[in-house]
Amino acid sequence: MFSESYPEFMLRWHLYRRWKRPPNPTRKAEFTFYQLMNSSPRDGLFIDLGANVGDVTSRALGYGMRVIAFEPDPVARKVLVERFGANDRVTIIPKAVGATARKAVFYQRPDIANVGKTQSSSLLETHEHTSGSKLEVEVIDLVQFLRDLREPISVIKMDIEGAEVECLEAIFDAGLYHNVGGMLVETHDRLFPHLSERLDRIRDRIAAERLSHISLDWG
Repeated sequence: MFSESYPEFMLRWHLYRRWKRPPNPTRKAEFTFYQLMNSSPRDGLFIDLGANVGDVTSRALGYGMRVIAFEPDPVARKVLVERFGANDRVTIIPKAVGATARKAVFYQRPDIANVGKTQSSSLLETHEHTSGSKLEVEVIDLVQFLRDLREPISVIKMDIEGAEVECLEAIFDAGLYHNVGGMLVETHDRLFPHLSERLDRIRDRIAAERLSHISLDWG
């Protein structure tokens, strides 16, 4: 994602539309991102949950936003800090997020030396994590964190490898989704089929309330 500039992307996007070719999921996700960012206020607050090495953070900064970036994986976070640690518009928090504050096991792939593989690091274990490292990380209560900010949130981007389910449920139960300009969420039904029913209930609620500012098909 974000392999080209915004003008290059939009040119290619409209050419594909002219040729009536359906966009692939990654391009569709980029288009959704740009639509939301173009309608969001400059100097707004962008919450990057699962920031990884900071590619989305970088794009949010390009729109003049302030970013709070959460990344519990130490391998990815090292790159994130190298890129943005000196930027006073970025706050990096080395923790995971969830519905409750706790300590939790964090699973990494065995090939974690390849920083690209850190995108699969997760609070939920899959077959990809077999023989990988297990770390203890701190999980913060996301709802309480958002409440404590005491300022409007322009965008929440959520790519947290299965933990999005508990976070979304908590945000909905607390009614905080009304206070966010837009939410971009990558869901992981394929990796965690046992979460599918809970995600379906969230999707049903989004549809019933016609919440056009929340995308669960992002990424």
